[in-house]
Amino acid sequence: MIATLIALYVICLVVGLLVGSTGMGGILIPPALVLLSGLETHVAMGTTLASFIPMNLVGCYLFWRMGHLDFKQALPLCLGGALSAGLFALLNNQIGANALTILLAILVLMAGYSAYKPAAPSANAKAKLWIKPWGLFTIGFVTGIAAGLTGAGGPLLAIAWMITCSMHPLAAIGLSMPYSIASALSATVSNFINHNLDFLCLVVVSSIELIGFLIGVILIRKMPVLFIKRLMAITCIVLGLFLLLKTIIWQI
Repeated sequence: MIATLIALYVICLVVGLLVGSTGMGGILIPPALVLLSGLETHVAMGTTLASFIPMNLVGCYLFWRMGHLDFKQALPLCLGGALSAGLFALLNNQIGANALTILLAILVLMAGYSAYKPAAPSANAKAKLWIKPWGLFTIGFVTGIAAGLTGAGGPLLAIAWMITCSMHPLAAIGLSMPYSIASALSATVSNFINHNLDFLCLVVVSSIELIGFLIGVILIRKMPVLFIKRLMAITCIVLGLFLLLKTIIWQI
């Protein structure tokens, strides 16, 4: 029992570190909670989303202080994420967890490939159109669907999408902070209605995530831009493969 709890705490710490340094990694928490804490899948997803709120509140302040967060630019992204995450969290109980996980894994793998592969010069101008308000709203809305349905994956997909559209990696991570709060708050209301929250687990997980997050933010300030982009892409690919293999193995 003690070894299981230690493993869970280590994963939460690593996730916080990944989110602080890449904006990604939260997708590891739902399966970890299911495997190591015994929470039912939908409760694990709901608890995970709520656990992101404290560290992203701190992240908003830190990335704003570093000059990598424009709240005006973040507004349409947050609005799109809040609208879809809350709506699709209500539908979470009606959809099988395995089907959701496989879909999310495929999207994450595609996002990782897109983030790793440099955009062609001819495509840059068209890609940058996504960074306009309507484009950011669309990114927020589409990726918020993944956040609402699975408890994670929204920021991961949003960051990869924005980087593919030629946004600076640190700016993409900065925008993901208020986006994560908006989508998580919206979905948490729905998860509370569906009784998909474990408050004791929430306090423990969010506290450990926050410690790792602060370490990650310190590390990212020392990383070259290209290295950050490559790290994000590799993180996407590893997490996507993890989700896909986990789901396939569970179905055997």
